[in-house]
Amino acid sequence: MWFVLVVLRLAELQLLRQDDLAERAVRQQMAEVDILPRRGGILDRDLEELALSTPAQSIGVFADCVSDKRAMAGMLAPAAGIDENELYGRLVRGGFHWVKRLATLAEHQQVKRLQARDAFRRATVQNESEECRVLHFETENKRYYPHGSVVAHLVGLVGLDHSGQAGLELKFESELRGEAGLKILQRDGKGGRYGSQVIKPSVPGDDIILDLDLRVQSIADMELERAVRETQSQAGTVVLMRPDSGEILAMANWPKFDPNRPSRRAEDLENLRNFAVGHLVEPGSTFKVLTAAAALEEGLVSTEDVFDCEMGAIWVERRRIRDHHPYGLLTVPQILIKSSNVGIIKIGYRVGEKKMHEYMRRFGFGQPTGLGLPGETDGLVRSLDRWGTTSLASLAMGQEVGVTAVQMARMFSAVANGGTLVEPRVVRGVRERGGRLVAFEQGAGTPVIGAETAATMQAILERVVESGTGRLARIPGYRVAGKTGTAQMINPVSRSYADGAYLASFCGFAPVNDPKLVGVVMLYDPRGQHYYGGRIAAPVFSSVLKRALRMLDVPPSRSLPRNGTRSPSLPDTILADFVEGRAGDPAAAEFLPASARTPQSPPAWPYVAPDSQSGAGWRAAGRPSAPEAGGPAVARSEIPVGEGGRPAPDMRGLTLREALTVAARLGIEIEPEGSGMTRFQFPEPNAVLAEGQPLRLRLVPAPDDGAAGAAAGQGGGR
Repeated sequence: MWFVLVVLRLAELQLLRQDDLAERAVRQQMAEVDILPRRGGILDRDLEELALSTPAQSIGVFADCVSDKRAMAGMLAPAAGIDENELYGRLVRGGFHWVKRLATLAEHQQVKRLQARDAFRRATVQNESEECRVLHFETENKRYYPHGSVVAHLVGLVGLDHSGQAGLELKFESELRGEAGLKILQRDGKGGRYGSQVIKPSVPGDDIILDLDLRVQSIADMELERAVRETQSQAGTVVLMRPDSGEILAMANWPKFDPNRPSRRAEDLENLRNFAVGHLVEPGSTFKVLTAAAALEEGLVSTEDVFDCEMGAIWVERRRIRDHHPYGLLTVPQILIKSSNVGIIKIGYRVGEKKMHEYMRRFGFGQPTGLGLPGETDGLVRSLDRWGTTSLASLAMGQEVGVTAVQMARMFSAVANGGTLVEPRVVRGVRERGGRLVAFEQGAGTPVIGAETAATMQAILERVVESGTGRLARIPGYRVAGKTGTAQMINPVSRSYADGAYLASFCGFAPVNDPKLVGVVMLYDPRGQHYYGGRIAAPVFSSVLKRALRMLDVPPSRSLPRNGTRSPSLPDTILADFVEGRAGDPAAAEFLPASARTPQSPPAWPYVAPDSQSGAGWRAAGRPSAPEAGGPAVARSEIPVGEGGRPAPDMRGLTLREALTVAARLGIEIEPEGSGMTRFQFPEPNAVLAEGQPLRLRLVPAPDDGAAGAAAGQGGGR
């Protein structure tokens, strides 16, 4: 009977269950293991490695081979740099567990030395067979970032599974990762390994070559960190771009993180954000460049037009918008030089809603830049049907629009390169395993403004730096152009302007005669003594570009532009002022018209105050007409004027020279007292000024630069 039972059992095992048991035997004795490939590197334009993969040991433990689990945890945890209680919990569960993935060389050596200690042997199962080895060491590839946090936001980082989690590591995951191989591990009946065989070798990933210059990036990163700490800003970003090609040479951000020591804490995940492409802001006064360029390009204004800036305040519907200083009559260049909100709003109403929306889209706002970086936002440009009654005024001075630092760099590049909107680029191409570089195609630029408009804007923006709000952006030996901005930030909870929270920014380029670099500096919510862009962002721009231009071997130049002439649309007075201080340049005089080579009397400026979207206005030589429908409602105290009398002009905020110019135009006499800017006048503006009666002016010294700020919610122009 026993013999029959044995035969039947053998028949069952060898005939009926043969396939199932053979499959189970293969699973028990042989295991397929993926061979992770070497991940491709990320290199800068000079082939300096920014991210690379190096061999590292991962340490595992077979808990079933440990007899004294508490003692083993006490020895392994300090050597591997992990928590003892956490390791003990793993050992109690039995089976195989990783002690430390991708351990450092020091940690690996510490753990290896434990095996020779008597205490280690006493804590293991007393079995001389090979299958009860306690520790297991596996060679894997570890991602290493030689320059740490310097370029971390752009490059990104990888996880323990060696897959990209942020930045370029995530965007180019398929190119960098390579192809995994396959290896067969052979085990005996007790689970001990006795052999292995490679079935398919792994294929390394491709390298990514960037346009970024590590030397310039290091400068931007260092200067940004210094500025953030000095101004007590909550965040910041610096972008440097070539205006002709769109190549991004630097993209620095704060707060920083070290990809070699990634944090798992939720509060630290915010540090991974690339503010240059992923943070939406209202740009403030730097956006006034678009408004002015659109008006000049459409022929709606000229640089000779003079606007009444209402002594620093204007009513638009029921909203009162103020300037940081009271201004009277300003030309178009002076509106940008002094960053007048009132003046740029009046220019914006000449442009009109449809054209304003068209030029915002034309300059690439509200659209992808083409970088395609993870977390990048397209910005915010609302459709025309969602504009309110005051939206045009807001947009003209940089409110109600969301932009990124890269989008602002793109707009200023169009001004710097002669009017072409280029596509920003941060990756030059992919270097394949054979060493062949496959360069990415660069999209053709799109003309957005004419060369004459661009040249005029270059000249005006240079004056902003030479004598306007951007004076602290000057670079010795180089001609610099740019625009400052100070905008109130939005509270994400209340969706209203946050009290005391500002964005300080500066956007510009250098050298003006042959632009090589466009720079954008943004400091978010500075809490220090100053918060104006001209005070804290412009110096950062100067420091970064001064060193970057020299590092790129850009020769210093104070000469006039390459084409040898200024824009013919600039008035003589602006042109003469433009070369002021360049008397040592023998070529300077020949670029001035004859009328500007000798001292001239003040120009008889037309007194223009546009009161409607169509651009219709009035001149001071006659009585002001009523505002047309659709324009900003400007508060005016209209009074009847009898025979022998006339309305007194508003002289407040004008210098003596400007007051004399207006008086000469109107044919009235003035009696000035003091020096500086007009603070008081008698009679009051629009009051009756009798025939032959002089207008008495009281002048006081101009207030300190930056002493007065813009009204809350009005996006100050500093």
